[in-house]
Amino acid sequence: MTQPPDDDSDLINFLRQHRQEIPPASPDLEQQILQQVKAYPLPPLRHYSRLSLVIPALAAGLVAAIVGYRAFIPAQPSPAELATLQNFIESNWQGTVSNQHLESDVWHFTDLDTE
Repeated sequence: MTQPPDDDSDLINFLRQHRQEIPPASPDLEQQILQQVKAYPLPPLRHYSRLSLVIPALAAGLVAAIVGYRAFIPAQPSPAELATLQNFIESNWQGTVSNQHLESDVWHFTDLDTE
């Protein structure tokens, strides 16, 4: 431990001269403290009701459902994707309503009367 500087020696001597005497401890001080600790009432333990446990669980479930729902919503297609999709649907629709399906392989294996 380092010693205080010499310029504080006057203060240290003053404090030593004017300090108060330490009062003697009572012999039964420990017993008094223990009795006070025993007499101090403990706060009751908080029992959680089912409602106080269900409400946060419902709130967490609602948040999870909203976040999950938003994650599964598909993104809006771009105009180029919409145009490609429209062309695909139109070309396939034209193939289903025309007479071309009679020459396809599927119709050769079926017992349909084509007359």
